[in-house]
Amino acid sequence: MATLRSDIIIPEVFTPYVIEQTTQRDAFLASGVVQPMAELNAAEDGGDFVQVPFYKANLSGDFERLTDSSSLTPGKIEADKQVGVVLHRGRAFESRDLAALAAGSDPMAAIGNKIADYVANQRQKDLLSCLAGVFGAVGDTSSAAYAALAVDGESGDTPTQLTARQVVEGQSLLGDQGDKLAAICVHPKVYYDLKERRALDMVYDNNGQPDANAAQGSLANAFGNVAVPTFMGMRVIVSADVQTAGSGASTEYASYMFTQGAIGSGEQLGLQTETDRDILAKSDAMSIDLHYVYHPIGSKFSTSVSNPTRAQLETVGNWTKVYETNNIGVVRITTTSALD
Repeated sequence: MATLRSDIIIPEVFTPYVIEQTTQRDAFLASGVVQPMAELNAAEDGGDFVQVPFYKANLSGDFERLTDSSSLTPGKIEADKQVGVVLHRGRAFESRDLAALAAGSDPMAAIGNKIADYVANQRQKDLLSCLAGVFGAVGDTSSAAYAALAVDGESGDTPTQLTARQVVEGQSLLGDQGDKLAAICVHPKVYYDLKERRALDMVYDNNGQPDANAAQGSLANAFGNVAVPTFMGMRVIVSADVQTAGSGASTEYASYMFTQGAIGSGEQLGLQTETDRDILAKSDAMSIDLHYVYHPIGSKFSTSVSNPTRAQLETVGNWTKVYETNNIGVVRITTTSALD
């Protein structure tokens, strides 16, 4: 049985390796949907919320006429703030778990790769829980913060298979910013429905040279024959963790379209790795913990609940929209799949 010997897991080496691998394996990071935002980096000495102040100026209306007998009417400039919530997360593994991971000639890489996959998947679930909170349940966006950015039955659009019409309607919700939508996250059933209908375009790398479009949308490095699926010019991210409603042929799926940087990320404390050995039980253990923020830009986590569970992240009443609608970089489409 493999053990957690000091020559296998050296935190100073292992932790940067896992961080690098997590970044490469996280499709939302790789696509540019999630981007670091310095203002969301919380202080290491504590705090469960991060505030990002901004100013809102009333710029509606037209120019006023300048005359000798009249003065300009000043518009209001108001202060507001985004509020992100810090997620404190961790996981421990003991020797039997690690033994199953530490196979092959490079046990550190074997364990690191598995943990990187795990971390990327868990962070992705937290991100999708935040989106569920700002948009509400599938088919029920009426009281959600981002209700105006949903294309579904409540907006008068009966869910169907994902088509160009739904994408264009979603783009129109952002006004002149609609063309900035660059990625779409769909459920596997929706993805393979698109694939069956030959609706996907594949973007390849540039003869073995780095290609920005391929690199940002792919989980692999953009060298060699790397194919990146796109739909309507947007990189496709596939996740089985997106929201669904109903069952069987009546199942409805949430599909999210994003601009670059639609989700801000920050850290209070980066990934930490610790190891321990019980010499009496001859047992080894390792733990990881991380303290981070995933924040839909333009929103406020408007409750005092600290370190929320996913259920609390998904609670509609915990989120408020603070940006103008066309300055928010995410739209949700509700669709079906012919594969059900």
